[in-house]
Amino acid sequence: MKQLMTALAVLIFAVSPDVGPVYAQAPPDPVDFRPFTDGRNWIVKEPLTYRVGISQDSVTVPRGFVTDFASIPPALQSIIQQNGPNLLPAVVHDYLYWKQTCTRAEADQIVLLAMTENKVSVRDREAIYGAVRAAGIFAWIDNARDRAANRIRIIPEDRIGIRANTIWPDYQQKLMSEGVSNGPDTAISSGFCARGSMTTTEALETP
Repeated sequence: MKQLMTALAVLIFAVSPDVGPVYAQAPPDPVDFRPFTDGRNWIVKEPLTYRVGISQDSVTVPRGFVTDFASIPPALQSIIQQNGPNLLPAVVHDYLYWKQTCTRAEADQIVLLAMTENKVSVRDREAIYGAVRAAGIFAWIDNARDRAANRIRIIPEDRIGIRANTIWPDYQQKLMSEGVSNGPDTAISSGFCARGSMTTTEALETP
């Protein structure tokens, strides 16, 4: 979600469609993360599952996936916390953008659903949703290019134990130079993606 850094400054009061009330039926359960030295990128240390509303449609971000959470510029961190309740939905969104099984519009709507369930304030989730709709195309294109080039984004199990002073771009390049492949990912069902084409109420309240 790197493009949030510029887009949020412009779209802080953007209005997203169909935000509705806060449901909090199935917010993502918290998991552990391991930071790289610069604190910009983090390794998901245990699977992170998000199930939409009362449905059985879910996605699981695998252990070893590298995320930058929501890239909130310092000037806006007093308004929107980078490590606030939007953190876990941001990780889910990063994974959806990496896999690209869902369309970009579906992925963006799903992060809005996850933020709604995780009790992100209306103001913050409107701003974040507006930002990803406006600028997320750049991250989407970057991820498509990286996947085509077989760049590492899911660190395999035997390489998760990083050393001190490790920065993700350097470590990523090191893994690739050694011929390391991505660790196992997780499938995303068409039913889950379809939740991103529904209204908030339909997506969260339809079994």
